[in-house]
Amino acid sequence: MASIPLGAPIWSDSLTTELAADTAFYEGLFGWDSENAGEEYGGFTTFSRGGRPVMGISPCPPGEAPSRSWNLYFNVADVAASAELATRLGGTVVHGPEEVPGMLRFAMFTDPQGAPFGLMEAIDPANGFGVWGEPGSVSWAEYHFDGAPADAMRFYADLLGWNAVTPPWEDPANPRPYAALSPGGGGAEFGGCHAAEGFEQGLPPQWSVMVAVDDADAVCARAKELGGSVAAEPMDVPGLRVAGVAAPGGTVVAIHSPRPWE
Repeated sequence: MASIPLGAPIWSDSLTTELAADTAFYEGLFGWDSENAGEEYGGFTTFSRGGRPVMGISPCPPGEAPSRSWNLYFNVADVAASAELATRLGGTVVHGPEEVPGMLRFAMFTDPQGAPFGLMEAIDPANGFGVWGEPGSVSWAEYHFDGAPADAMRFYADLLGWNAVTPPWEDPANPRPYAALSPGGGGAEFGGCHAAEGFEQGLPPQWSVMVAVDDADAVCARAKELGGSVAAEPMDVPGLRVAGVAAPGGTVVAIHSPRPWE
């Protein structure tokens, strides 16, 4: 994968109380390889596809709950300076900034709407996603918000320099149009924000990390066989079939595949 633009998603990970079970689940579900860094790094396990890093998983530190969904981190040049800016813009620092010596610096936040997210500064440029957008890898970041997407994304545009634009397919009469997201310094569209609908209106605003798969229905069936569960049954959206699967430890990740007739 080419270098990750500033402001773009750079990494995803999760905390679990079931490290062995969740590791086996993701290996079987997505065909990933795993490498445990050992006790020195708290048992952090990196998943890869064809030798390219995809995401990570770590045992819960004492007193912390497992992740409800995968954490999403955005690329910054200086995590300490970005943390100060995030606070001035109405965000809240939850953890850090913290350094993994010689590798990276990171911090966790909630945005003004309460949605969690992370920022990461790669000291070693080899850190971060090694693959993006291929089957079996993270390919999209989606945010839902019970309001106008542009309002929720203003914080991120000010913090990370994003372009948040209304796509040409959006209905001009829609008072809460979709916001398509891309790095301000150039780079491909990496995600979007949509107005909450249906059951989402009862959920807090949040990011969903999405993994591309060849067949969402088949992956849901395989998730059950591997000891996980289906958190959101497959459904069709324009151009895609989407679903949510939960690992044995309870963490949910979204998946998407092309609709079979398209």
